[in-house]
Amino acid sequence: MTDPASKTSPNPIPAKADALGKLNPKLIETVSVTLEAYLGEAKMTVADLTALKDNSVVPLDAALNQAVELRLNGVAVARGELVAVGDSFAVRLTEMAK
Repeated sequence: MTDPASKTSPNPIPAKADALGKLNPKLIETVSVTLEAYLGEAKMTVADLTALKDNSVVPLDAALNQAVELRLNGVAVARGELVAVGDSFAVRLTEMAK
């Protein structure tokens, strides 16, 4: 009789582990991810959306001093405040997810 787990993964690849049996974090340090900054949202009709032109302003449901939420794959991982860095925006972190 075969193990049920072997049907889903016939040749499992063991993860490299350190002497304590924990996953070595060095294995994933070079993996690229996309971090998104969520400022707020706007609800509008399709007609309103298609009427947008250059220089249109879309009001968001967020206050100026509201925290910016950083999301990784849609999951909040940090919050911070929007700041200017040269000609770009950035987020100064004020809270990290646990």
